[in-house]
Amino acid sequence: MNNKVAALMLTGGLYAALGGGAMAAGGDNFERPQGGPAAGMVVATAATAPTASTGADDDFGEWEKETTPEVSDPLEKINRGVFWFNEQADRFVIKPVAKGYDWALPKPVKRGVSNVFDNLFTPVVAVSDLLQGNFQESAEDVGRFVVNSTVGVVGIFDVATGWGLEKRREDIGQAFGAWGIGSGPYLVLPILGPSSVRDGVGLVGNYFLSPQNYIEDDGARWGVILLGGIDTRYRLLDASTVLEQAALDRYAFVRSSYTQHRQNLVENKDAGKAVPAASFGQ
Repeated sequence: MNNKVAALMLTGGLYAALGGGAMAAGGDNFERPQGGPAAGMVVATAATAPTASTGADDDFGEWEKETTPEVSDPLEKINRGVFWFNEQADRFVIKPVAKGYDWALPKPVKRGVSNVFDNLFTPVVAVSDLLQGNFQESAEDVGRFVVNSTVGVVGIFDVATGWGLEKRREDIGQAFGAWGIGSGPYLVLPILGPSSVRDGVGLVGNYFLSPQNYIEDDGARWGVILLGGIDTRYRLLDASTVLEQAALDRYAFVRSSYTQHRQNLVENKDAGKAVPAASFGQ
């Protein structure tokens, strides 16, 4: 496989996750930094789950009808096959690596790594803001990137937030949405997960705006890309645990949550209504 194509797929996964936004309901209160498409949905905790599984599933059905825009999924049969493949790859390879990473490294190191990749994503945010006509926000994004890349030591320390330059989540797919371009059919990409035609094209723009993809040394570039993928999956450990325990159609759950979350991001809304806890298993 062409190196650039492979790099695009791997970094696309990172961007798809990071561009999905942070966990709602106070991300700073979580021990682990949160982000990703799966984390775009606000999931009720097991403590608030209904005791009857049927009632919980009914609650989810009502939430889906009330909050989720109509989803075009003409490739559902293929998408479900890819979704199954992704679940197996995650179960046997990706998640165990992320859990080992979580176990092996102290929290300050993991926080520093997450900060670095957040910083590397900032050029995407800046260009997305610019494309949406948010000129002040774009200038602040550039300032944030400069501050954290220098004073913050390549982004290990988030100095910019303390200086009033807040972190935002924007990506090229969101910019396309702000222009009025529809999301198009829902897609599930191998390894990368939930997406759409619009957001899939946006991943290409995200790739070319990513500083790490211009590292000349192949070994160093691939090392950064792989570390970014591990960091992304590490951030989603809590969210994926909730999803794995839900006794419902996980494919439909992720599709609905992703679609609603992306629409909220395009419309600059809050995370929206919480997803009712649905039939949490043991």
